[in-house]
Amino acid sequence: MKLHLRNLHKWALSSAAFGALLCASAQAQGSSDSGWYVGLGAGLSLPNDVTVPGSIAVGNSLIHGATVTRDTTFRGIADVGFRWQQHFRLEGEIGYSDPGISTISAGGASAKVTGADLSEVTLFGNLLYDLPVARDLSLTLGGGLGLGMARLDTGSAKTNDSGLAFQTITGLSYHWSENLDLAFDYRYVRTTGLHYGGGASDIGSHNLILSLRWSFDRGEASAQIPVAAATAVAPPPPPPPVSPPPVKTYIVFFDFNKSYLTDAAESVVAEAIKVAKTTGMVKVQIAGHTDTVGSNDYHMKLSLARAATVKDEMVRLGMDDTAIAVEGEGYHDPLVATASNVRAVREPRNRRAVIDLGS
Repeated sequence: MKLHLRNLHKWALSSAAFGALLCASAQAQGSSDSGWYVGLGAGLSLPNDVTVPGSIAVGNSLIHGATVTRDTTFRGIADVGFRWQQHFRLEGEIGYSDPGISTISAGGASAKVTGADLSEVTLFGNLLYDLPVARDLSLTLGGGLGLGMARLDTGSAKTNDSGLAFQTITGLSYHWSENLDLAFDYRYVRTTGLHYGGGASDIGSHNLILSLRWSFDRGEASAQIPVAAATAVAPPPPPPPVSPPPVKTYIVFFDFNKSYLTDAAESVVAEAIKVAKTTGMVKVQIAGHTDTVGSNDYHMKLSLARAATVKDEMVRLGMDDTAIAVEGEGYHDPLVATASNVRAVREPRNRRAVIDLGS
């Protein structure tokens, strides 16, 4: 699509900003849920009417100050982006819609037209935030800035122009599987400063988009399997009443690449606290572990985060903070041993924190 010279500075500014955002995202360090993704989406577009201050050719007539009524149509998008641990996403997006024009009105009169449309291609740099509202479900809030390139075709003449574009985004995102997210968004898209026959016009649309996002690497990957109810390791036979109680061990399991406690894990921690209070066990050692997919530095941090999460829950339930020690083992002490020559093994039973209670 040919751009007018007066809009080249908009294209240069938008391209430079978009490139800088993507380059910045590449510098983000690995986190528990970070990495690159690609997405495809499609849905319903409800375009607003457009007022054209200048003159446009319709048939053999030249109409000034016309209002163009656009039809409901399809909108498609494709994007590539980067996700951070802190729930932020930065992405580049290309979108396309081609609504037909059903009516052109001017001076109190209107006329039906055929074979006319006002199509648009948009390029956006988007910044989004995914706010968790339930397990595997997030509320998405954000927006984008970029370039809109539109073509007005009245059937008699075609006019191309471009302008600064922006969009606001609100929706829900569901973590369908290990690498796949399903999203449903509302997007308001607007392009400003378009010139058709003199005078500036804006075009806007309300859009309902269903998207699929594929993540290439979310760090410690494994198939998303139901986490079995975490249970305590069977304690040894009870000692005589006069003997000090033995060390009791409990194991808390975690979802892939996560450090928060599941409902089952919270039950295990609560049971450990109950036993500690009734038996007088006042010393606690918590060791966090991971499976073997990812770098050593990354998994040392993740294992320590898991141990710290268990400690926080125990303190919340009444345990003395000073009596609890935590450490991170990374993937160096697996519960399920793997072949020595295999680095990356997806073993969910190795994603755990071990609680040792002592007197």
